[in-house]
Amino acid sequence: MLDQINEIDRKQEIPLDGIFCDLMWADPMEDEEAVHGDFKENPERDCSNYFGKKPVKQLLRKNKLLSIFRGHQVKQEGFHMHRWGAKDSFPYVITIFSAPNYCGSYKNKASVLILKNASL
Repeated sequence: MLDQINEIDRKQEIPLDGIFCDLMWADPMEDEEAVHGDFKENPERDCSNYFGKKPVKQLLRKNKLLSIFRGHQVKQEGFHMHRWGAKDSFPYVITIFSAPNYCGSYKNKASVLILKNASL
């Protein structure tokens, strides 16, 4: 899977399906639903899917990863830690959104992620 991601030609328009589309536009399910969720259609994007805990855990385990860091989804606080398990566990997915007051109407905060010594 990681090899497929590294082979993507990122100098092209994002297609409406396939791995490049999913990397850009797939969104995590709401936390309550994601705990037992797999995949479902994403009508908000009109492409790609929502994803839940099960496929994320499989991807992380198979590729020996700790978490997925992603963007492209407004979060009111500028970020969201998708723990989908114990509240003190490291998040399976972390959404970072760096545009404050997106489109002049969301009144959201912005965030950045700083990794220091390979930890948050």
